[in-house]
Parts: sequence; C-alpha cells; structure tokens
Amino acid sequence: MKKSILLLITLALIGCVGLEIDDTLRYRQFTSDDLSHLYFDKDTLLYVGEKVNYQDSIKFLLNDLDTIVVLAKTEIHTSLNYWAIMNVEDIYGSSKLEFDKNTGFKYAEISVYRTSDIGKSKITFYVGANGKTAFTRQYDSPQVDTFSLDTAIVLGKQYQDVYKFYPQTKFDSWTNIKSIYFAKKYGYIRIEKLDGSKLELL
Repeated sequence: MKKSILLLITLALIGCVGLEIDDTLRYRQFTSDDLSHLYFDKDTLLYVGEKVNYQDSIKFLLNDLDTIVVLAKTEIHTSLNYWAIMNVEDIYGSSKLEFDKNTGFKYAEISVYRTSDIGKSKITFYVGANGKTAFTRQYDSPQVDTFSLDTAIVLGKQYQDVYKFYPQTKFDSWTNIKSIYFAKKYGYIRIEKLDGSKLELL
C-alpha cells in the first residue's frame, strides 16, 4: 500500500515538472455593450496593455437658452487583480464631463469595470450639481441584466436604450437632482435639477 502511494506521488511530481507554467499577462476585454456606455468613437477595442485616452466635445442646451460645449474625457486601462488565480488584468474605463460652475452643474461621469470574461460589467453613474451631494448609482451583475431600459425624446430626437433615474422619488432625497437620462452610445442626454435648470444634449 505504501509503495503504491509513493509511486503515485512520484508520478504526480514528474508530471508537474513536465508542465510549463504560462505566465503570459492577459487583459480582460470590453464588450461592445461595455463600450457603448463610454464616450468613445469605436464599437470595439483590442486592449494590448497601453492606456487609452480619448476626448470629444459635447454640446448641450442649457435652460432652453444657451449652447455650451463640454469636453468629455475618457480613459481606459487595466489593473492586476491580486485575488485572481491567473495572470489576468481587469479592465476599467471612465468618461467624465466637467461643467463650468456658472451653469449650476458640476460633473457627469460614467465608469465601467470588467472583472470577468463572461457576464456584465459593473457600471456606475455619477452626477454632481451645485448645492447638494452628488447622485451615484451602481449596477453589478446580475442587477444590470434586469434593469429596464427605456426610450426618451430630448429636443425632438428619440433615443433608445435609455437609463432613467429619478433620485427624489426613489433613492436620494438628499440630492437636488430631479431626473437623469443616459443613453447608450450618446451618454448623458438630459439632466434636470429640482429648481428647473437643465442640460439637454444637442
């Protein structure tokens, strides 16, 4: 019996020595759906280890009167997950718009974080306006799978795949934001405060 166990252990050790450990660094990749949440000019991206930066100018109509131009800054990079068994880096992307303080709004941001090759990414929305604490809403898998997307008409244009948030009626009575509309592939299309001031995508 002891000889059999010793033989099995020896064979296992020989087998392990013969195996080559693959220490090649691999990167998680965003899906097209992931990228549709970011201000980005492509539907696909093959991430190869170099940080991606992208900028775009976005036009909004402020309070039905003034046209403002806001710079949308997008950054995509990866980071090593220390809890992962394999040598894989998770991928993270964020897009941020910063508004002039005279508009009454501060910023609007979206982040996407993928830690698995399957399923949905973690998606987080952030909106800050002058006066009170910012609005934040996060969706993790499987919650985002069941989140109901809608349509919306903003300045005469109809948008599909729209997230609609109404902070005052659902979660965040401490913020001064009344409603937020975010459309895939377009970003923030409408943000309205309790005082009636609003931003609408042109």
